[in-house]
Amino acid sequence: MKKLVLAITVLTLCSLSFAATMLAPELNPQQGAMAVTEKKGAANAAPTSPFATNTCSFNFTSGANNTFLRYCVTANGNIMQLQTPLNQTQIALNTNGEGYGVCDFTGGGSTNYSDYGLVGTTPNWNTPTLLSQSPTSVRIARTTSDGIWTLTQTISQVASTSSIKVTMTLKNNTAVDRGVQILRYADVDAAGVVGNTLDATINSAFAFNSIGRGNSFGLALQNVGTSPFTYVGFVQTTSLGPAPCTPFANQGLGPLIGTDGSLVMTYVITVPKGASKTVTVSYRGL
Repeated sequence: MKKLVLAITVLTLCSLSFAATMLAPELNPQQGAMAVTEKKGAANAAPTSPFATNTCSFNFTSGANNTFLRYCVTANGNIMQLQTPLNQTQIALNTNGEGYGVCDFTGGGSTNYSDYGLVGTTPNWNTPTLLSQSPTSVRIARTTSDGIWTLTQTISQVASTSSIKVTMTLKNNTAVDRGVQILRYADVDAAGVVGNTLDATINSAFAFNSIGRGNSFGLALQNVGTSPFTYVGFVQTTSLGPAPCTPFANQGLGPLIGTDGSLVMTYVITVPKGASKTVTVSYRGL
């Protein structure tokens, strides 16, 4: 655990060096088509659980024009389509991934559990359980196939800020304290553009297109509130999801320019036996 906390600390210091905004090169239509084809090919090649899905089971819409927000959630708790503001698609169905990862590093081990939709999902999850749903939220629980962890997600529409609030509560079902890393990941193609400018701070990771280049919108993944976890935001040089036990393998020190990358918020903590810990993130348009 000490090694992982040290890694978080080092990356936190790196995040403090925020550079000035730079203009991202635009992709011509042919380049864009090639990038989308490559993205689909990479997703098809990723390891996938038989339970993986990108099917929209719960749909949410609010606002209009600049406050417009539309997204959908799968039965597994992935946000597979996200549009904000009106006509600006940030996460697109079939070409993007989004979801959660957990690493259990108790006793020096390293067990990965992740679900990023069709981009890559480990097979060690049980089927999800729908706990509740309403016009503005859905609550889903899922236990790992070894019975060690139960992840309960509450994904809520926050119309007042045109944002999505994602609360992830991780319960340790065993009789021993366990070290864990939990993360949220999103493959964002800001405003439908594959190559974006990406950067991060301690509290957030974001992708956007600079003003003057067209499609000048973006999306931020951000920590919400005071977390019991040690945490940091970072961006990846790949659109694929990170392995939860080695999440920084494809970290990019921003700003990344004209990159088909992705956003991550990651957290490290010890969860006492039989106890639960909660982390909250949000998605908000830029």
